[in-house]
Amino acid sequence: MHRLTLALILALVVQVPSAQSPVLLIVTVTDEDGAPAAGLTREDFTVSADGVHLDVVDVTPAPPAVQIVAVFDNLAVTQRQLNAGIARLIGALDDESILDMQSVDGELDAALVEAVNDLHARGAARPVVVMLGQATEMARSELQSSQVRGRRRAADLSGDLDGLADLLAAHGVLFSGVSVTAVPLPNFERLAAATGGRFERIEDPAALGDTLAGIGGELGMQYVVTVAPADAEGPAPRVDMRRDGLSARVAPYAPRH
Repeated sequence: MHRLTLALILALVVQVPSAQSPVLLIVTVTDEDGAPAAGLTREDFTVSADGVHLDVVDVTPAPPAVQIVAVFDNLAVTQRQLNAGIARLIGALDDESILDMQSVDGELDAALVEAVNDLHARGAARPVVVMLGQATEMARSELQSSQVRGRRRAADLSGDLDGLADLLAAHGVLFSGVSVTAVPLPNFERLAAATGGRFERIEDPAALGDTLAGIGGELGMQYVVTVAPADAEGPAPRVDMRRDGLSARVAPYAPRH
């Protein structure tokens, strides 16, 4: 049912911009230590698409206040570690930011759609979904006892990943998250990268607080890069930094959705 809902929402909200419209990008810039870089100007950015240089018209700090729906599911930490991690995340956000928790009841991709719908209903100017945890699946047990069917183990995000990425992009929602597991989660990482977000997979639960504080710090120190009109059907712009040691993550910017 949620896939039908996803298709209907996309049909309503996706609008093809004019080829003559300026391109707005939301850009997160970090240094070699992973810390967000402050005080950057237009001269620090270069933008290209399919190898063609694009003129950078303006660079301004993004509004620091964000509205977050934190989706909680199967995070392998204690309640004390979770509470401390959430406190670190809140402490790293702008004072005007809003954070709400949402538990998962059913499939994880459906919960992410629900979070986007919630942010859309609020008209959030800087909407963000933060995933705390990961999907799980039943692993077969090697024991023959009929009393042991298997155990839950971490699994990657499944479902209509392209549709979910399109939905996040259509609403201008940045997706980030953290999972405590040794299992690779490339789908989560790909979804975060598509929105300019950051998904961290950590093995030590004690690192949860630092990781969430890092995500919160990035959300309050991003840049809106305005690029001269480009072909709307062309490839997504690429952002590079002129200063050594800096790297950028980029996604289209939608200040309203």
